[in-house]
Amino acid sequence: FSPITIPVVLAACMAVVFAPVVTWLADHGLNRSLSAVAVLLGLVGIVVLVVWVTSAALVDQSEALSENLGNAVDDIKGWLADSPISERLADQASETTTDSGPALASGLAGGAVSVINSITGIITGTVLALIVLYYMLKDGPTREAKRAASPTDKQALLQRISDDAVKDLRGYFRGQTGIALMNGVVVGVAAAVLGVPAAVAIGVVNFFGAYVPYLGAFFGGAFAVLMALGEGGLGLALVMLAVAIGVNMVLENLLQPVLLGDSLNVAPLPILLATTLGGMLAGMVGLVLAAPLLAIAMDARRELKQSGFFDEPG
Repeated sequence: FSPITIPVVLAACMAVVFAPVVTWLADHGLNRSLSAVAVLLGLVGIVVLVVWVTSAALVDQSEALSENLGNAVDDIKGWLADSPISERLADQASETTTDSGPALASGLAGGAVSVINSITGIITGTVLALIVLYYMLKDGPTREAKRAASPTDKQALLQRISDDAVKDLRGYFRGQTGIALMNGVVVGVAAAVLGVPAAVAIGVVNFFGAYVPYLGAFFGGAFAVLMALGEGGLGLALVMLAVAIGVNMVLENLLQPVLLGDSLNVAPLPILLATTLGGMLAGMVGLVLAAPLLAIAMDARRELKQSGFFDEPG
């Protein structure tokens, strides 16, 4: 079910976050369908812009990056040559290459099929998510329309749980946006100060990467290191790596649980544990949604407890 459920879940979360934008556009005279299309095109445009900026920066640095990458490999070989364990490392590398050669050759066809299937799944899931997101944005009822004139106790309880879920989801992305902004600005400014090219692109990639806990920081940092390697060689790349690791360690491990805890009204430790567990169970989607889902579950439990749902009858 994952090819269907994951796009639908992501589309539902995006619809909750961006529904106020559609409502604002509709309130200012734009047809709700056109408002949904405008928001959808805006989101797609942002993704295309990030991909284009990243690709352009890599292409501009491709020749220098290739040359400096070779120099970095030579430097590392030189360090290993002076190491007392260099012979053992060389022997182990030779044995590993010899043993894995046949297995690698036999697995190329299967790997190619797996890559094609993955790309097909990504394209299909993206199209499905965009379609679902459009209809959720266009047909999503307003808050006033969802409320009954004289709700029963059960309807009022469900409405409070729904309101809390919307608040938690929007609060999460609001807090994550603050973290992403700090991440992108700090890494981008550091790159500019160090003389790394495409500092703006580095900041943009790290900004959007911060929305995916841990995994996004890895890709954002890797992009910054590649740009530094292409410009100044191994030394500048190591300095940029230290900056990226330092910034992400502070934001991911210290500031993120605190800021998201304030947004979600959840203690930092449960957020950290939930995010880690979510990534282990559901990959990137689990990393992104674990914290708000934890807050939604805790708020729902509180509402149910206050309503007497867990009380024994009689």
